[in-house]
Amino acid sequence: MRNTDILSMCLRNLFKRKLRTILTMMGVVLGTTSIVVLISLGIANSMRFDQLIEGMGDVTVITVQNPAMFGWMRQDDDAHIDIPNLDAAAVQYFLNIPGVVAASPIVQANQLFFRSGNYGISWVRVLGMRPEDMLSFGYRVQEGRLLQEGDVFEVVFGYNAERFFEDLTTREWSDRFWRAQSGDEVETYIDIWNDRITMSFDGNLIWGADTQEQDFDFDDIEAPRPVRPIPITVVGRLEHRNDWDTDGAIFMDIHLVQRLMADAERAQQQNQADWLAMDYGWGHIDASANARIDRDYDMVHVRVGNLNDVQHIREHIAELGYPAWNPTQQLEGMQGMAESQQQMLAAIGIVSLLVAAIGIANTMVMSTYERTREIGVMKVIGAALSDIRKLFLIEAAMIGFFGGVIGLAFSYLVSFLLNTYTDTAFMGGMLDWFGETDAVVSFIPPWLGLLAVGFSGAIGLLSGYFPARRAMRISALNAIRTE
Repeated sequence: MRNTDILSMCLRNLFKRKLRTILTMMGVVLGTTSIVVLISLGIANSMRFDQLIEGMGDVTVITVQNPAMFGWMRQDDDAHIDIPNLDAAAVQYFLNIPGVVAASPIVQANQLFFRSGNYGISWVRVLGMRPEDMLSFGYRVQEGRLLQEGDVFEVVFGYNAERFFEDLTTREWSDRFWRAQSGDEVETYIDIWNDRITMSFDGNLIWGADTQEQDFDFDDIEAPRPVRPIPITVVGRLEHRNDWDTDGAIFMDIHLVQRLMADAERAQQQNQADWLAMDYGWGHIDASANARIDRDYDMVHVRVGNLNDVQHIREHIAELGYPAWNPTQQLEGMQGMAESQQQMLAAIGIVSLLVAAIGIANTMVMSTYERTREIGVMKVIGAALSDIRKLFLIEAAMIGFFGGVIGLAFSYLVSFLLNTYTDTAFMGGMLDWFGETDAVVSFIPPWLGLLAVGFSGAIGLLSGYFPARRAMRISALNAIRTE
């Protein structure tokens, strides 16, 4: 028999028993739709995680924080826990860890004030870094340049830092501050490239001596004399990194920040000593010698050469007593939970398709019983056993193939509905938490559609194997006698 004759016979037999064919095919449709949609959810989930990780910055950088900042959380009433120092020796130790390629110490200024005319910044994140580390740790400028060796009073602004300048005459700062912090577009009051900008650790720079005096608890003590502000030069503005810690920060040379913090501590200690001397009649106390410039770092950024080494290096650093954090750390738990859910749902989809395969096999077996006489006639007139085998295999494969095609069409429809009408709070609100409100919930790539249709056809083909063998073994004489 010609292949075209076999194909036409297959189509006639399928259409002759329309209801049975449709019901059998529906099992394949449901199984295919289940698997494709569930896999598409997993693919979209992986895409979202990739987008989130990309938005987190460099995922090979581990942030090591000074454990002294968390020391109060680690104390016990009955025992004292030694807190390691985050100093130059610790930085050198990090560099000696296999897999670590760079380590950058950072000092954060507790309180620095900036002013330009009638505009000022009451709070901003000021980070002191070694100039050479800015380039090696991936900082890029949108305008100007990065810090360089030899810079003293030169600074680099983060992408949003200039928006923190507020009108000092209104004193209505909170709303604008939080809008600027969240990255909203707010009016820029100054030109960081041309306007004169000064800074100081003394709040009198922006609040004024009268305002500062009202904050003191001692009525008979005058406010300290304002410290002479330091003029700074903005040499660069960083690219937008979608990272508030960077976009809203001002970067300076680490030695300058250390010196400013030491001066601020010295001034604070001297003011406290003067208050004690005036209130209790003590003699003059010189507290300036207690200020330290070579204090420990607030944090250290550790760059790992291979992403696969990040987790165990972070765990090793944590075992030493240092709080260590990596951008992907907060996603690990959610990703593991999401993958577990996807595996469970995919297993349900596979079971659905296996049930559909059993349905195809049952249909084809029943077909052999109903068509016993037809099979006998085909053998008598000279049909080859291979032609009979092809007849049943192709019928089963058609049920699987067309069921897969229809199932794929339904899958695209379900995917469209999920992406259109599903809230971004889907899967535990993860999208809203990270601001990915336009992320897709379901994504069906072309390879998944081709794989689904091919797999459905293969399932149908395998389901028709045993019925085809049974048809080949039917005796022609017995088949002809069958009524």
